[in-house]
Amino acid sequence: MKGTYTVEIREATRGGDDYAERDEECETPEEVREVIAEKDEDEYVFAVLFYKEGTDCDPKDVTRKFV
Repeated sequence: MKGTYTVEIREATRGGDDYAERDEECETPEEVREVIAEKDEDEYVFAVLFYKEGTDCDPKDVTRKFV
């Protein structure tokens, strides 16, 4: 199935009461794995979402496949 992945990576701030988030767009599962492997040790993967080709809404949560 063709589509894109969004990796949501978070880092705790303000003593853990809040967080900063960055999103990485990936085309393949291999790219997702690279992004996850390269994240800083104080960051964590909040979610990996898959968007079917041609859509930008209603993603499928595929986090369990990667973490």
